[in-house]
Amino acid sequence: MAKDNGKKQRVWILTKAFPQPSQHHEEIVCCAGITEDGREMQRLYPIHYRLLKPSQQFERYELVTLETLRPTDDPRPESAQVVDDSIALVTGHTLPPRERFKLWLPFVADSLEALQQENIETGRSLGIVYPDPASVRFSWKSTTEASDEECENLWVGRQVMLLDKEFPPLQKDFTFFYTFTTGQKRHRRQILDWAVQATYYHYSKHYGDEALPRMRTMWQEAFVKQNLHLVMGTMLTHPRAFNIVGVLRTVADLDAFKTQGNLFG
Repeated sequence: MAKDNGKKQRVWILTKAFPQPSQHHEEIVCCAGITEDGREMQRLYPIHYRLLKPSQQFERYELVTLETLRPTDDPRPESAQVVDDSIALVTGHTLPPRERFKLWLPFVADSLEALQQENIETGRSLGIVYPDPASVRFSWKSTTEASDEECENLWVGRQVMLLDKEFPPLQKDFTFFYTFTTGQKRHRRQILDWAVQATYYHYSKHYGDEALPRMRTMWQEAFVKQNLHLVMGTMLTHPRAFNIVGVLRTVADLDAFKTQGNLFG
């Protein structure tokens, strides 16, 4: 349910999470975005991504226009309900790689612990953390061994209905995790970024049994060298538990940029 207070927005797409089930057993996608003016980080849903026209399907760091409503059944302050038919790409507006970090850097929390405290105090349910690079470990678990909550996050084993059309479920043989430290505290969180499942799908086709070790090389060793940041978000059914809804990285010198900002900002 949503309030009848729709508004048009222009939003930069930051991440796309793996498709989730709705209450009506439909496949929906939740995205994280930042408004064009850079003031708000938003949770954009429910998006029936595989039903969108090709001209509407967006990628990360593309600018889109859309109409959003404030949901009445979701108290999370960042949540914005998207009207599917309203989505349109803004032609020619894609952030170049070396400019992307400037979009999301203002939303980085001091630590996951700080973000969790804000969640308790203000309800904040979406943010970004920077894990200690030396602490990051990438791991996986077969979906046959996953917990009920982990399976729920990836909608394992269910058929998908989209507007009375049956779609084959997307492949999800494994759940993936990052273990990392922020604020001197160790965490292990599930990765819900669509990109991790897409990587496994492509790697398994090309590398067979070497797919998972190659993924570790990429998602752990390579990404850590690229200033790995994690977009953390809660689910409506688990409003205090943060999982990784997106993975960000940049080759920019963030320390130099922050120093320059302190000198001239």
